[in-house]
Amino acid sequence: MKNVTVTLDDALYEQSSALAAQRKTTVTELVRDYLRDLSEQDVRREQARREILEMIGTFGGEVGRMPSREERNARR
Repeated sequence: MKNVTVTLDDALYEQSSALAAQRKTTVTELVRDYLRDLSEQDVRREQARREILEMIGTFGGEVGRMPSREERNARR
C-alpha cells in the first residue's frame, strides 16, 4: 500500500472532517473512496465506449443511416 500526502486548507479540512464524522469514517477513507469511484467510473466509461463501437460495427457504421428493422432485431 502506498502513502500519499495531501495538503488542504483549514476550512476544507474542517468540512471534510465533519463530513467524515457524520459518516462514521475518516478523511483518509473519504479520499480513498473518492479515488476508487473515480477510477471505476473511468473503467465503466471505457467499457461503454467499446460497446458503442461494437454496436456501430453491426450496422456498417454509416453515420446518419438508420439500421433496418432486421438489422436492429437481429439475434447474435
